[in-house]
Amino acid sequence: MTGDAETHSFDVCGPLPTGVTVLEASAGTGKTYTIAALAARYVAEGMPLHRLLLVTFTRMATGELRERVRERLGGVEHGLDRVLAGVAPGDGDEVVQLLAEGSVAEVTLRRDRLRRALADFDAATIATTHGFCQEVLGGLGIAGDLERDVTFVEEIDDLASEVVDDLYVRRFHGGDAPPFRRSEAAEIARVAVQNPAAPIVPAAGADPEMRRRFALAVRCELEQRKRRNAVMTYDDLLTRLDGALSSDGGAAVATRLRERFAVVLVDEFQDTDPVQWRILQRAFGQGVALVLIGDPKQAIYAFRGA
Repeated sequence: MTGDAETHSFDVCGPLPTGVTVLEASAGTGKTYTIAALAARYVAEGMPLHRLLLVTFTRMATGELRERVRERLGGVEHGLDRVLAGVAPGDGDEVVQLLAEGSVAEVTLRRDRLRRALADFDAATIATTHGFCQEVLGGLGIAGDLERDVTFVEEIDDLASEVVDDLYVRRFHGGDAPPFRRSEAAEIARVAVQNPAAPIVPAAGADPEMRRRFALAVRCELEQRKRRNAVMTYDDLLTRLDGALSSDGGAAVATRLRERFAVVLVDEFQDTDPVQWRILQRAFGQGVALVLIGDPKQAIYAFRGA
């Protein structure tokens, strides 16, 4: 499915995608094969490897994707080398057959582009969404809002609990009976912190409005303490890049990203959450070939809003 909402079967040897393209593929139908084949074709047709961004969801999947792309580049390069040596392309590799079409000069140029990409493969940007955000924020300097000596942590439950205790005592100590118990305050904080991008809308009634203000206070105080302690969660990388792209300078940030990456291939797209999608859309929704590949039936992170 392409950006104009047309739905049709995708041919990996058809025209290379431009604009936003969504490929819906079930498990076992060759999603990784398709990504690797597209990467080889883009490179062979003149797109430098460093201008490709390949994104997937887990570090394990990233390692596998990196190896599959390297193997595919090498396999196609070897296949074209054989064609140039006079060996006819076999029936087993449709990408080699496609790229072997044309003059000797054209095929040689494609082979050489793949060869250069293999030599520079360590510079390829193949990362998780969080890894991509960390690299981008680090490169944006002040605009990226990333502390220099920050420490990444998997969870901040203890720090959040301290914030709840301090705010709860500060707000209700010595006054009238609190409108909600400490355990309820902890639950309010948990929901607010685990869904940092979700808006906390005004509520009707005194008690609901107090809960809303408490949730906002928890988010604000927790953010201040994380910065003071120079700690971040990996989801903070998402919210900060999302913030950079939605700020007054967001257009300039998006322009820098488009100047760096001309082709973006996203694997396991079904596991992206609303914040990740906003980042992709704002950064690469226009002027870039954005290819999203996934299986909606396999969304294993649906609890995150994927």
